[in-house]
Amino acid sequence: MTVEQMTDDDYFALDAVDQTSLKKMLVSPLAYSDYLTGEHGYSSALEFGKAAHSMVLGSGPQVVAKPNLRTKEGKALRDRLVEQYGADDIVWLSSDDVEKVQAMRDMVGDFFTKLDGQPEVAMIATDPDTGLLIKGKADWLPSTPDPDGVLRIRDYKTTVKSPDEFERSCWQYGYHIQAAFYMSLYRLTMPDYKGPLGFEFIVQEKNPPFDWMRYEIQEDSPIITELAEPKINHALQSIKWFRDNTENPLEAMRAYGLPKYPQDVVFPDWKLLEEEEEIESWR
Repeated sequence: MTVEQMTDDDYFALDAVDQTSLKKMLVSPLAYSDYLTGEHGYSSALEFGKAAHSMVLGSGPQVVAKPNLRTKEGKALRDRLVEQYGADDIVWLSSDDVEKVQAMRDMVGDFFTKLDGQPEVAMIATDPDTGLLIKGKADWLPSTPDPDGVLRIRDYKTTVKSPDEFERSCWQYGYHIQAAFYMSLYRLTMPDYKGPLGFEFIVQEKNPPFDWMRYEIQEDSPIITELAEPKINHALQSIKWFRDNTENPLEAMRAYGLPKYPQDVVFPDWKLLEEEEEIESWR
């Protein structure tokens, strides 16, 4: 079991189940297989998020405005920067986006850097129930509990929506599963810590005024114990079953996609309430 700072390249090279692939398994074995075998190319949104993490957390690649490569000066500047930092340690953004991530950093201020702990820390352990190697990379791993006695792992999220809508995004994108998975990893990699454990999301909007909010989930919350943890266990057991019972697990998984029988359309309660309130306002 390991806890250490490491680069993204080294982390992604580890052959272990992470929270993203685990959530793919909860969609279907086909989605899991496709995620592990498919190409993950360039995404402007991903690059922007990487840059924001680097600026706000104070750790990560250099954030640089793209030079004009149609000019000799631009090409020379690109070459100097690559030589100085290395091609893999630069995030290239437009000048406008560089200004945005700088404004985001200024808005968050020293929230992270004044905390005890370290940014971008990988936790690697063996799941005790399945024997699978699992991993997670915390945006901020604390070294001491907060003043209220709870030790909180922190994760920084950027959003195009207002941060006050995060609870819906948390449910939609399974961020509660991420929180449960990381807290479980912490217990496995830091067995000497016996105190209360929590997870905190720092959620910041990508557009002006770049405001941000904090959301907490405690380890003993029903969201974790009754919703997230059973799903994590189910996904890990499913991965183990394919590994134990098929010669080529990833290929076998491709036969198990989404169900093809008709599904009832059911809106979640919060959406029904939202629609009812809007319709009521018309009267």
